[in-house]
Amino acid sequence: MNNTPKKPRTRLTDVVIQTLSERLDTQVYRPGQRLPSEQALCKEFKVSRTVIREAMASLRLGGRVVSSPGLGVFVTEDHDPPISFDIQPPADSRWALHIMEVRVGLEVEAAGLAAERRTPANMADIVQAFDEFNAAESDRAAAVQADFNFHLAIARASNNPHFAHLLESAVKDVMLDLKIKHGGKSEQELRDYEKRTAREHGVIMAAIMRGDPGAARAAMARHLGESVARYRKQLAAKR
Repeated sequence: MNNTPKKPRTRLTDVVIQTLSERLDTQVYRPGQRLPSEQALCKEFKVSRTVIREAMASLRLGGRVVSSPGLGVFVTEDHDPPISFDIQPPADSRWALHIMEVRVGLEVEAAGLAAERRTPANMADIVQAFDEFNAAESDRAAAVQADFNFHLAIARASNNPHFAHLLESAVKDVMLDLKIKHGGKSEQELRDYEKRTAREHGVIMAAIMRGDPGAARAAMARHLGESVARYRKQLAAKR
């Protein structure tokens, strides 16, 4: 019997991220340059567009690239450091509240439209992001990325490119909110938070999957509204 531990399988997304990151680091892709199309990257890496989209989302979260609807993905002039969970409230909580108030207006409608307009490919992207969040467990950086990917997949499923573009353009502020939520918690608190978030994501996803716009809007409003209420309560307590 072979008791040799199995080597963890490398995720296809990680391979794409690593390769593209190396090209960015060595300036194979220079600042301001347009990256190859999604179709070209799928062909090069022999992967699905879901893998390429997830890799691009990771690079956007890291500040390496930016998307321009109808034009493509471009290399940024510089990029931010890796995700950090060193949050200093209450200033961060106030900024997080501001972005959450904007997200409610944006994402509630996007969820409703996604329930009406989502394609099978859109639904596959939402499900994959949902599964990635559940698989992240105690990996806070992976959970933050998967959380954002889930909301971005829903915005894209609205099939109105402006929803996804607006969410992506606010990525730094959205990440601030997500880092506050995932950071500053004990392991048990983090597990409880992620279980609750996964349940809420599941309700949103189910409503979109069955094509129920009203339920999708209501589920997204509840999901984001709890954060708005919590931040307002925190700030009120500090006055």
